Amino acid sequence: MSQASLSTPMVQGLKAFYQQGKPIRRCKIIGTMGPASSSEDMVRELMQAGLDIFRVNFSHGSHEDHAATIKTIRRVAKECGLYATILQDLQGPKIRCGKLLNGQLRLEKGARYHLQYGEVQTDPMVIPIDYRYLCKDIHVGEAVMMDDGLLLLRIESIENTHAVVRVEEGGVLKSRKGVNFPDSHLSVPPLTEKDNKDLLFGVTQHVDAIALSFVQTAKDVAQCKKIIQALGSDIPVIAKIEKLSAVQGIDEIASISDGLMVARGDLGVECRVERVPGFQRKIIEAAAKYSVPVIVATQMLESMVENPRATLAEVADVANAVLEGADCIMLSAEVAVGKYPVACVQKMVSIIEEVEGWVDTKTQRYEPFDRHAALWQTHTAIARAVCEAADNLHARAIVCLTLTGSIARLISSWRPKTPIIAISPRTDVIHRLGFMWGVHSMQNPLFYDTDVLLQDLPRLLKSLHVVQSGDVIVITAGIPINEMKSTNMIKINQIE
Repeated sequence: MSQASLSTPMVQGLKAFYQQGKPIRRCKIIGTMGPASSSEDMVRELMQAGLDIFRVNFSHGSHEDHAATIKTIRRVAKECGLYATILQDLQGPKIRCGKLLNGQLRLEKGARYHLQYGEVQTDPMVIPIDYRYLCKDIHVGEAVMMDDGLLLLRIESIENTHAVVRVEEGGVLKSRKGVNFPDSHLSVPPLTEKDNKDLLFGVTQHVDAIALSFVQTAKDVAQCKKIIQALGSDIPVIAKIEKLSAVQGIDEIASISDGLMVARGDLGVECRVERVPGFQRKIIEAAAKYSVPVIVATQMLESMVENPRATLAEVADVANAVLEGADCIMLSAEVAVGKYPVACVQKMVSIIEEVEGWVDTKTQRYEPFDRHAALWQTHTAIARAVCEAADNLHARAIVCLTLTGSIARLISSWRPKTPIIAISPRTDVIHRLGFMWGVHSMQNPLFYDTDVLLQDLPRLLKSLHVVQSGDVIVITAGIPINEMKSTNMIKINQIE
């Protein structure tokens, strides 16, 4: 081996390849940071349990709190020999009722109230709503849902400054609960003033992806990307699909986004809850079509917020998300405020490994050949060929030498049986690949040395105990590497 190749690169991120006898998990797990999960000790336990991506929810907390959390995650990840991906989730234009008299209001079925723009209730029959253009965007006969859909009201008339609504499904409304208008197309901007400030903060903190809430059209995603670009960054944008209009325009949104999230909570409020499973499948199919990662979120192990064990229905829900092709599945309150955050991650790992064991011998996504599809580009043909070669040769790994991560993302979208190792000199690319199904990444500062990476890579991986004698690896790269060529080469090596 050449002297240059003896310089050992970072092996951070390849922990799964060192666990002899354990399956290498493909589907990634996201956990939400909160009071139950933000301490250094808990972050370490969550990582060791298998949490891959840390969601920082900007609907709560200050910038100082979030900065401390991000710093802790990065430090603990390095200590654990892992790469932890950080997802910034913007609050978005969430509409809420104002501060109510006595903190709550009982809405009786059949009773009538006035909805009016405002922050504080002064009249018990007037419910303040913090949306300035309320009377402009709504229409008579449309539904109004409050507190995650638990309360249902119907619009009977609209005046200049208020709307009269009748309660169809009553209950107790508490201050600052969310308000949804599932039948209305609201003229809210995709980013609020708070979101713009949070976005700037996220860019300065080098978060790995930004989740854009309440996306209605592809233009919302384009506007967010434009702002990020103006801030001098290229951080990926994940579109949260939680409105009916977004489901209806899912192809356009998927084509411009860097990822999709099936945000089932608000989506279930915006439409009939029984439609959500069908929407979930439609969103996952759109993500596959455009080769972007997809996250399934909300109430996956909800009972474990309070209880140490998941219900059978929850286990089946997680299993179905894996079977349908999710790149990531997300824990929210279970990790943020729940009593058993580590047990939740462990249960998620157990379910994923079990399900991936079932499907390991089944037909993969790349098998069907669509004769009506557009002509492939070179990198698409290479990605499919790599999957077929690796799976048929029972390769130990597909190894992608990549500057931007694009070939690893494309190979991941074909869903090979073989695990993927992405090698890049860029830490930001390695973190971003954390969202991709089946991809494990390592940083290599020798990326630009063609001889080292292509001639000596098999021996280098063997010296790192990632592979052993007799293993087959399939390598992809763009050669010459030092000329930044797109991926144009496949090389098959048997480890000596």
